[in-house]
Amino acid sequence: MSGKMPHRLEELEKRLEKLEKHRFEDTLTLIEILSNMTFFGGLKMKECQYAKEGQCSFFTLKSNAKGKIPIATECRINDCHFEPSHYHIELSNVTCTLCSIYKPKTHI
Repeated sequence: MSGKMPHRLEELEKRLEKLEKHRFEDTLTLIEILSNMTFFGGLKMKECQYAKEGQCSFFTLKSNAKGKIPIATECRINDCHFEPSHYHIELSNVTCTLCSIYKPKTHI
């Protein structure tokens, strides 16, 4: 039985090395995704006509959205013409990256 122990320890060590390698690769992938979201989200936000006062003026939410949507905040957009008590989505590079309103110009 004692002869099998070193072999089992080697197997365990190999499995741990694989796990550590995968976690490192997963971390790098996550960093790459977040950096792309930051870059492209920033581009979208800068060019979007609806990005105002740190909020998205395109999406207008009713007052009951505050407890349901974590990124919903009270309107602070100057000259907003919606009903008095309403909310907007708080802007971030992530929300702008996921927004489908912005369509890149295509050249034919």
